[in-house]
Amino acid sequence: MNDIPPTSPDPSSPDPSAHDAAAAPTPTPAAPVRRHPPVCTLPDWKGAPASHWLTLWEQHHGLQRVMQHDWQRPLRGDWMMQLQESVLRHEQLHLLAHGLGAHLVDAWLRHTQQSRRVLSVLLVDPIDLQDPATLEVLFTWKPLAPQAWPVPVSVLWKERQPSPEVQTLLNAWGARPLAEAPVGGGVVGGWSLTQAHWTDIEAQASLATEA
Repeated sequence: MNDIPPTSPDPSSPDPSAHDAAAAPTPTPAAPVRRHPPVCTLPDWKGAPASHWLTLWEQHHGLQRVMQHDWQRPLRGDWMMQLQESVLRHEQLHLLAHGLGAHLVDAWLRHTQQSRRVLSVLLVDPIDLQDPATLEVLFTWKPLAPQAWPVPVSVLWKERQPSPEVQTLLNAWGARPLAEAPVGGGVVGGWSLTQAHWTDIEAQASLATEA
């Protein structure tokens, strides 16, 4: 019997494997799972651009930003209403307030009846409202008389150092530091510490509920 030589593939014929690869749907990147209990974020007065550590925390870890209408010249009353609506959507939540956000929380706590929903507030680099450069732009944000907050509050320094005026406020609010020194402004700096802080707060709340 004569051997039949193997047939060479026709270069003009389509490659089935290539067709299958082309036909396969492109996988859609999974959306980040929102944290539970949720964390609502309050950016600084200039907002948080795409490359900012706070934006990346929101995108990577499912944190939820409290929006308002003008990050360059924020109105305290408008932003307080947005915060109130965000809090009312949840039975329990954490707040993460960057820069000016600390003063927004301070004002909101004086008017709301929903502070019981807030498991904790974490302040990151709170600004000094009495600084001349700040007063020039945020002249409608008059400093409020210092008073204790009815919720657990901590402070994390990433890129700033507290001025004497800010430290006086933090003492009055009852804020405790999460770290002895600034942890760095990038996306990594302070995240593990922050995550552990929330986990600890939630464990304490769970024990209190069971007692």
